[in-house]
Amino acid sequence: MQSEAQKVIDSNMQAPCVSLSSPAETPSPYQNDELIFGDCSVARARRRLARHDRPVEVGDRAFDLLIALMDAQGKVLTKDQIMEQVWPGRIVEENTLEGQISLLRRALGEDRVAIRTIAGRGYQFVGELRRKPAQPEQASIQASMRPAEPALPAPHAAVANLPASVSKLIGREVALGEIAELALLNRLITLVGTGGIGKTRLAIESARRIAERFPDGVFLVELGSVKSPEFVPVAVALALGLAPGDGTASLDRIVSAMHARKLLLVIDNCEHLIDAVAELVDRLLRSAPLASVIATSREALRADGEYVYRVASLEIPHDDNADPGKLMQYGALQMFEARLGAYKSEKAPLQAAVLKIRICRRLDGIPLALELAAARVPVLGLQGVADRLLDRFQLLTNGARTALPRQQTLRATLDWSYDLLPPAERTVLGRLSVFANGFSIEDAQAVAASQEINPDSVFDCVANLVSKSLISPDLNEGSTQFRLLETTRVYAREKLIAEGGLNEASLRHAAYFQRIFVSCEESASEGMTAECRTRYSHHLEDFRAAVTWALSDGSNVDVGVNLTVSWLPLALQLGLLEECLARVDTALSWIDPVGASIDERRMKLYAARGAALLYRTGGEQTGVAFKLALDIADRIGNLEYQKRGVWGYWCYSYLNGQYGTALELAHRFLELSSADSHQWDHLVGQRILGITHLCLGNLAKSRASLESMLAGHPKNASIEHRIRFLYDEKMLAHASLAQTLWLSGFPDQAMKVAMDAQDEAIELDHLPSLCFALSEAVCVISLLNGDNEALARANTALTSATRQHGVSTWKARARMWAALESLQQGNLDAYDYIILPALSEIGDAQFFISLCPFLSGTSIALGKHGRIADGLSLIRPAIARAQVNGDATSLVELCRANAVLLLMQGGLEAEKCAEEQLMAALSSASEQHFLGWELRCAVSLAGVWKRQGKLNSSNPTLKAVVGKFTEGYTTADLIAAADLLKA
Repeated sequence: MQSEAQKVIDSNMQAPCVSLSSPAETPSPYQNDELIFGDCSVARARRRLARHDRPVEVGDRAFDLLIALMDAQGKVLTKDQIMEQVWPGRIVEENTLEGQISLLRRALGEDRVAIRTIAGRGYQFVGELRRKPAQPEQASIQASMRPAEPALPAPHAAVANLPASVSKLIGREVALGEIAELALLNRLITLVGTGGIGKTRLAIESARRIAERFPDGVFLVELGSVKSPEFVPVAVALALGLAPGDGTASLDRIVSAMHARKLLLVIDNCEHLIDAVAELVDRLLRSAPLASVIATSREALRADGEYVYRVASLEIPHDDNADPGKLMQYGALQMFEARLGAYKSEKAPLQAAVLKIRICRRLDGIPLALELAAARVPVLGLQGVADRLLDRFQLLTNGARTALPRQQTLRATLDWSYDLLPPAERTVLGRLSVFANGFSIEDAQAVAASQEINPDSVFDCVANLVSKSLISPDLNEGSTQFRLLETTRVYAREKLIAEGGLNEASLRHAAYFQRIFVSCEESASEGMTAECRTRYSHHLEDFRAAVTWALSDGSNVDVGVNLTVSWLPLALQLGLLEECLARVDTALSWIDPVGASIDERRMKLYAARGAALLYRTGGEQTGVAFKLALDIADRIGNLEYQKRGVWGYWCYSYLNGQYGTALELAHRFLELSSADSHQWDHLVGQRILGITHLCLGNLAKSRASLESMLAGHPKNASIEHRIRFLYDEKMLAHASLAQTLWLSGFPDQAMKVAMDAQDEAIELDHLPSLCFALSEAVCVISLLNGDNEALARANTALTSATRQHGVSTWKARARMWAALESLQQGNLDAYDYIILPALSEIGDAQFFISLCPFLSGTSIALGKHGRIADGLSLIRPAIARAQVNGDATSLVELCRANAVLLLMQGGLEAEKCAEEQLMAALSSASEQHFLGWELRCAVSLAGVWKRQGKLNSSNPTLKAVVGKFTEGYTTADLIAAADLLKA
């Protein structure tokens, strides 16, 4: 912190400081002139520094530094001000600035004294500047070659993920204005043109210009590295920042997230996924009325309402003899001149102008080709570049009257550029083509280094390839990343194949990412943090490319299988369940059956398969997968996967009503966890034991286990430890305890604990856990208490959560709960078109305990609205299943619901049967201490006796049951009981 005394001293120093915060206030009077000081001359527009009229080589940073000091007009620039102007948006050390000052002074020779160091403050330009007179012809040409002054940028709103602009967009001002205007008039505009024409840059800059019109953000979706149509929604979801779902990133999920947001999507590189993108865009624009899309593609999407904007080449002169005084009116010449930078041609100005026109015309004004050509001019000169391009195009079009497609023209440019590279740079470029996504310098060294090219040489090659525009630096990352343009990557890969190097490079690439994902697997075993997930998810496209290559022909099976296995923990953490299933099945099909029974990889693959299936349905294949994983774990003595196998098979048994097996597995899990120092697993064991006792009707044991688990759960547990197996363990314990408390006759406490489960999930910010808490705790207890308002609130929250988390099970649950509300109000279509299909989607798991209240509530609602037969058809299979599985807890309520439906059916026989069933259910509930069910049975039985005129005889029974309650007097069942007792 600067002292007040120092501030006073600084303010009284003779040399004043200049502020760079508003440069428009002090414009340079020499903006467009060639200036002289001492023996040096500076041509700003051509970025040329000369001494005694001879060019002096100086880097871009040093030249920018000189211009900044000159523009300050004798005022002192602090080091911070200089770094802000010369290295905008970057963090630069002081020694870097000092190094550039030193380089600049050496270049100035005897005129180095023009740059003065002000100790402790900064630097000052003290040279005497004057304008340099120009020869008439030269002055005319020089004036014509100056790029147009950049327009002031329009104000714009903050955008979400557009990459930072690293250079001015040249020659596209008209197109930029047209696209920006059209994008505000048309909700879908597709920029169509050949590869390398500049579609991506135009789309991004157009979006940046109109960003303020989209208050909910502008999002870039890059499809260049996406290989399969099924991953298009995933790419869109990730760009929007949606939480991972089940891997499908369905259109429903994306539309739900965007339906009320005014935002702009920029979808880049659509041509290879045209049908998938067209489907997504069509659905999006129909369902999200405030959203707009700018797409780039080599062909139109052919979507409804699409405005197709054809991106033309940069404007070029019609012939080589165009008026030199008007050259800078042409966009292609502007770009070529800008990319040449400080280069000074050995040719006379008129000859140089002719050669530049010829080069731009031969390259058809394609921006990528122009950049590549400009990068070679310092080596070959303008004449050499013009001659080589001419020869190359002549060779490619020889024998044909029509030119080859534009892609072939671009390929010719790349051929020519590639031929100029030294052998090491060619090799490195080819090897880097195996990357599907951006890469760091460390990534490049790991894949491209070999015996003949060491890591340091790879570093140099990457730097050189960046300077030659064959590798693009990505400045929008936390650390420096690089990438190959799509066309360059395809071209370099073809060269790699032709030279026989693809297999070796792909093997290095796959082995490298296997090491990365092994590290990821190790992190997962300790609890994967959000930061860890983000870091590793960046490598997903490279994983997909590597594993596809490895398993493409069976020649690298071990690599592909090992890579898949190491990737599984990340896939499950990110919820990529559909992809996980597909890749697991592929890997399993390649493992040699001989000796596979003790293959640790197969064990991990089966465990992952079971976990992915558990999220989906929990059907028979889930149990098979976990059982196979457990068998292998038992054989090889792998404690971790023994626990995973037991846990997974317990889940399958629980969901499918196999409660006897579930009890055995719960005890075995506790035994396994006692052999391990992992305290969290012992808590998991207590929780699953408590739930199993609940299903078996052992309420006291259930409550004891669950409360013991919660009491032993550390308050400061991290998310990594709390979500040991798919969901937050503390939330799961609260959800089960809520049901136990309700059944025990504590409806108010049950609701409080259910809300605790919801709060735990919200605090953890874990959507799958929130879905579970809402559906299996809050909705269930709200329904049991007859609290329609609480049920509506919970279902609204569940529906919102499932829009962000796309697991099919929870989406089905949300639809079911919403449909039950509608059915209770008389909408029978809600049952036919929502509930019935949803139950079918859930499969056998529809019968497990937490859905018992839903089934009874739905069947009775059907009966009340005249669909008694449908109600009985729904409830009777559930009764049969409960009887077979020994589900004592559900059986009482299911039998009561069946009796209520019989009463609705009418007739003496049905009424007698209903009375018998209710008395049996009442007795069973009383014996097992299911006070919640006992009250319901007593109320229903009192209703029967009231119809029979025997209400008084029911008073002692109902009164006795009500007398057992100490809370919950505002719940629906106790209110109904009170009304009957008053009758």
